[in-house]
Amino acid sequence: MQPKYFFWAIFLITFYLILKLYEPFLMNLIVALLLCVATFGLKKYVDRFIKYNFLSSFVSVFIFLAFFIIPLLLVSNEIINQILQIDLSKISVFIKEIQNKTILLLEGIPNIAKNRAIESIKSININTIISYTMSISTYIGKTGISFITDLVFVLIFLYLFYYYGLEIKSYIVDVIPFDKKSSNNILAETSGVLRVVFFTTIISMILQGISFGIAISFLGFSGILFGTLYALASIVPVVGGALIWVPCGLYIYWSGDFKSAIFLSLYSLIFIGFIIDNVIKPLIISFVNKTLLKKPVKVNEIIIFIAILAGLASFGFWGIIIGPTMSAFFIALIRVYKYQFKER
Repeated sequence: MQPKYFFWAIFLITFYLILKLYEPFLMNLIVALLLCVATFGLKKYVDRFIKYNFLSSFVSVFIFLAFFIIPLLLVSNEIINQILQIDLSKISVFIKEIQNKTILLLEGIPNIAKNRAIESIKSININTIISYTMSISTYIGKTGISFITDLVFVLIFLYLFYYYGLEIKSYIVDVIPFDKKSSNNILAETSGVLRVVFFTTIISMILQGISFGIAISFLGFSGILFGTLYALASIVPVVGGALIWVPCGLYIYWSGDFKSAIFLSLYSLIFIGFIIDNVIKPLIISFVNKTLLKKPVKVNEIIIFIAILAGLASFGFWGIIIGPTMSAFFIALIRVYKYQFKER
C-alpha cells in the first residue's frame, strides 16, 4: 500500500472517531464558530482599547451576551409585574364569559358532538388552568435548563474562537490546497455572508418587535413585554411571531373587542409577517451588505434570502446561519474553480 493511501485511510478513521467523540458538543462548536465569524468585527473593535487578548476575548463575549441578557431581563421584569397584578376573581369571570360564548357558538353542530364539547368546556375552571400552566412551566423549565447548558458551552467555545481566531484562520489558509489569494477569498466570502445574515436578523428582529410593540400598546397591553417577546419569537422557524399575536388576538376577541382582534391579526399577518419579513428583509440584506460591511460580498441579496428560508426548512432554527454559510461556501468554490482551474 502506498503511503498516501495508508495516510488517508488512517485519517478518515480517526476523523470519524473524533466526530463520535465530540458529537455531544458538535452543534455547540459549529454554532460558536459561525457566531465568531459573524461577530469577529466586535473582537477587533474591542482590541483597539484592550491589548491583552485573553481580556479582550472575555469582554467581547460579555458584550455579545449582553444583547440577549438585556431583552430577557426586560421581559422577566414585565412578566413579574404582570403576575403581581393578576386578579384571580377577574380571571374566573373571564373564563365564565368564554365558556358562555363558546357554548353559543356550538349550537349549530350535531347534538352528540355538541354535548361532549359543552361538557368539556364546562369542566374548565381556574384550578384546571393553573394545573395546566404548572405542567407547561415544568416542561419549559426542563427545556430552559437544556438551553442554558448549551448556551454555556457555546459561550466557552466562542471565547476560545475569539482568542485563537486569527491563528485558526492562518492555519486553515495554509492547509487548504489553493493559493493564499483563493483561500482568503473563500473565507472572506463566507464570513461576509455570515455577517450579512447576522446583522440582518438582528435588525429584522428589532424592526418587528418595535412594530408589534407599538400596535399592541395602543390596545392596552405592555408594548415592551410583547414587543420583546415578538422580536424573540420572530426567529423561531415556521411559526415565528404567530406564537405571540395569535394568543393576543384570541384574548382580545374573547374579551369582546372584535374589531381590535381583527386589526391586530391583519396587522401582524400583512404588515409584519409579509411586508417586513418578505419585502423589507431583502432590502435590509442589501443595506447591510453595501453599508455596514467594509467589503460587500459578491452574492446576490435574493440568494442570501432564499438560503435563509432553505436553511430554516432543512435545519430548523440554526438554519438561519447554516443555510447561507453553505450557499456562500459553494459559490466561492465555483469562483475558485473558474479562475484557478478552468482558465488554466
